[in-house]
Amino acid sequence: MNIDRIEKHHLVIASHFVYGWMPTIIQLNLKQKDKVLCLLNATKNEHILNKSELEILKSSINNSLVGLSKLLHFINPKNYAIWDSRIFRYLTEKKSYYGIDEPEHYLKYLKGLEIIAKHKDYGKLHNIIARNFDYEIHPNRAIEITMFETERNRQ
Repeated sequence: MNIDRIEKHHLVIASHFVYGWMPTIIQLNLKQKDKVLCLLNATKNEHILNKSELEILKSSINNSLVGLSKLLHFINPKNYAIWDSRIFRYLTEKKSYYGIDEPEHYLKYLKGLEIIAKHKDYGKLHNIIARNFDYEIHPNRAIEITMFETERNRQ
């Protein structure tokens, strides 16, 4: 998001934007609006959310880590990757989505992306992926795209 500070109307608009391309109707719970806005602004400023902070955000935004991950990615693509059923299936090789909404799994995923991006050969993969985009993509996005497309091709 290219704004200085995320306010309530930004949250509402961005959440609807994220859910506009998902097969789910958004339900915002703004009972903890001030805490949610504080966390989203901290995220915008490079804060890495912990499990309890993810739980607060998740419970406010459709109670879905999948939708939340997309919102976090738009706010801070450098630190937050998209988390969805294909990525979950790629990582777990499970047919079921049991556990997809567990913050621990998302945090472990983000940590794994960080480790991959630090690998000495990662730059080769990044260059192959990045040349297909006319904008800068961060390592999280390049790795996530690789996982997503690999899982899609398995189906």
